[in-house]
Amino acid sequence: MDKNEDDKLTLTADERYWLERSPRRRKWDEWGSPVGLSLGWAIFIVSIGFFLYLLHLAGLLG
Repeated sequence: MDKNEDDKLTLTADERYWLERSPRRRKWDEWGSPVGLSLGWAIFIVSIGFFLYLLHLAGLLG
């Protein structure tokens, strides 16, 4: 490896390099974003609905 490649390798291994390159990437599927929160709630509500439906089929729910 030459000096230039060695410098690049040490830069990419450094955590500060990545923090400076992309400060705070915002993605739609992060849990803090509105879409991520909606997905989280949808998973929660659908699973509870499915569980209640199974209880209804078993005759344990009125």
